[in-house]
Amino acid sequence: MKQNQIEKLGRRQFLSKSFIVGTSCCLGCNAIFPNIGLANESQQTISFHDRISKNTGMTYDQVFAFAYRDAILPQLIELSNELGRDKLIGMLKKATDKVCSQPDYESRLSSTMPKEFWSNVLDIQVLENTASTRIYKITNCLWAKVFREAKAEDIGYALVCYGDYAIAKTNNKTLERDKTLMQGNDCCMLKWTKSG
Repeated sequence: MKQNQIEKLGRRQFLSKSFIVGTSCCLGCNAIFPNIGLANESQQTISFHDRISKNTGMTYDQVFAFAYRDAILPQLIELSNELGRDKLIGMLKKATDKVCSQPDYESRLSSTMPKEFWSNVLDIQVLENTASTRIYKITNCLWAKVFREAKAEDIGYALVCYGDYAIAKTNNKTLERDKTLMQGNDCCMLKWTKSG
């Protein structure tokens, strides 16, 4: 407003118009940011632990796509562009071997997985199960699906499949595997044999 228009407004008119404009702005903020108050209220009534413990409603396929394809793989591919693919694969195999060789690795992994996890991410046929030998044929694998769709089978093998050899060694077993889904075969064939 120009100075002379302000002077023409009476004190009462100025206050009433200011009040209307100010109230409109304040009330309008709720329309502009409707969820801020609700977010703060829900954060105060539901603890962080309880919120992160909620079921996300995601399928196994969605979780794997999010965790591997959308989060980890782009970073690993970028690293392979910087380091070279062979060097990255070598580094991943070395790291996977170290992690999977830890004595408590399997128990830690199992303690965080729901009982039905493996039957939902793998189709496994048990071909032999004796005291000394177990032979499995895996015909579907969610890891292989995700990594193959991303054209990153070599990364998937180094990150996921390669650890089976360390797990076998840690459990005094040997693993023979001549083909994997991750490497483009029609199945994984795994033969676990008790050592000594």
